[in-house]
Amino acid sequence: MFYNRDQMENRDFVIIGTGPAGISAAITAAKSGIEVTVLGEDPRIGGQIFRQIIPPLQAQRHYIETQNQILFRRLNKELEKVHIHFLSNTVVWGIFEDKIIATDSKDHPLIKAKKLLIAEGAYETPVAFPGWTLPGVMTLGGIQILLKSQGVIPQGKILIAGTGPLLYFTAAQLVKNGANVIGVLEASPLSQWMKWIFQLMRSPKLLWKGIQYLLILKKHRVPVYYSHVVVKAQGEEHLEKIVFAKADKHWKPLRRTEKTMKVDILGLNWGFVPSTIFSHMAGCEHECDPLMRWWIPKTNSNYETLREGIFVAGDCTGIGGVKLAVLEGKIAGIEVTFQLGRISKLMADRHQARLKKSLSRQQWYYEFLRKIYAFRSGLLHLLSDDTIICRCEEIDYKTITKIIEDGARHIDQIKRLLRVGMGRCQGRFCYPTLLGLLANILPLNELRKEDFSARPPAKPIPLKILSKESPLEEENNKL
Repeated sequence: MFYNRDQMENRDFVIIGTGPAGISAAITAAKSGIEVTVLGEDPRIGGQIFRQIIPPLQAQRHYIETQNQILFRRLNKELEKVHIHFLSNTVVWGIFEDKIIATDSKDHPLIKAKKLLIAEGAYETPVAFPGWTLPGVMTLGGIQILLKSQGVIPQGKILIAGTGPLLYFTAAQLVKNGANVIGVLEASPLSQWMKWIFQLMRSPKLLWKGIQYLLILKKHRVPVYYSHVVVKAQGEEHLEKIVFAKADKHWKPLRRTEKTMKVDILGLNWGFVPSTIFSHMAGCEHECDPLMRWWIPKTNSNYETLREGIFVAGDCTGIGGVKLAVLEGKIAGIEVTFQLGRISKLMADRHQARLKKSLSRQQWYYEFLRKIYAFRSGLLHLLSDDTIICRCEEIDYKTITKIIEDGARHIDQIKRLLRVGMGRCQGRFCYPTLLGLLANILPLNELRKEDFSARPPAKPIPLKILSKESPLEEENNKL
């Protein structure tokens, strides 16, 4: 039996993502009686930031209480008061015209939304360097998933490296659970962090949490090396040791300062990149931010994109933290509520004006994170000729630079010539590095015009979903 448009499920308001933005938008709309459907890949709601242990696991771990967890408990209490249709363990793999969403769910393969909110969050900024594909080299997000979802504590000597607050939080959380953290490599100098601490005084609770992390590391004698970066990871079949060095203010490793350290696990975080695969797939317009090496969808003040009826909220609009994500979700939820005729324009404007005032007061944290995670050109000096840039297609740095030297000036040109960005990750791993390389040859106004295309499937799915026997034949024919 084949699905057609008449047999397709129709929903008033569909949200992709169960993080703070998606949950907040869902609660806001559901309070007005709107039928809300939330699609999420995980067994339980929360997204990456609110990730919970996977049932039936009941592992007991020592978690450091954060403001995010306090906020999540508040959201959960609000969820108990409204009716929302959550489709968990559901992978969204395509968005087609007319806001038609394709999933891997047997019972809900195609859903057509009157209004669609994309709250797909963010992923960790990839930084390529020799050996970064070795088993044992992983992101801090990966370590957090092991700890939060599986209750697994990584074994062996663990080194944390990169820049930003997540380094200290993850290191502190690991040592409280008995992990052997042998050090933290912070790319930025201590003097820079002292300047940032003064900015954090605007949020005393956040500042105090940061101090607590450092005190935990000091108690467990975990050294923090400021102005240091990992130069290369080495090993035969898995990570065995790393080479690290002092770095200048651009994060460029300084010659003759290299040292070697035996390491079993290297946890990395260089910030975050807004995930825009779904907003690109939905045909939304985007703008490129060369300084951050990312794209964000163009929206109005209520987070509606230039595609009518499609909204975005949360970290996919720029990395601003949980509070900003919640506020954006609420603003978008109110606008959807108004457009579906449940509240008046006057009431919507009144509620949104209050939320936008709160949003402007939180804007400083967005700018704070931009300063921490802004791209430094010194990271490109980590690359060697045989460093893999595109992990999906196994394209190395030498091959890409040769194409650029021969005249390729845009990501789409490089993509067509080398298949970079055409693998299963659809450019998530390689595009930030490509933007960094193009920044050396293109003026800023040209870089801002850079964009990319995304094609279904957005995530790996069983082949049977695309087979002739699938109930998605009508949509498959459009791929």
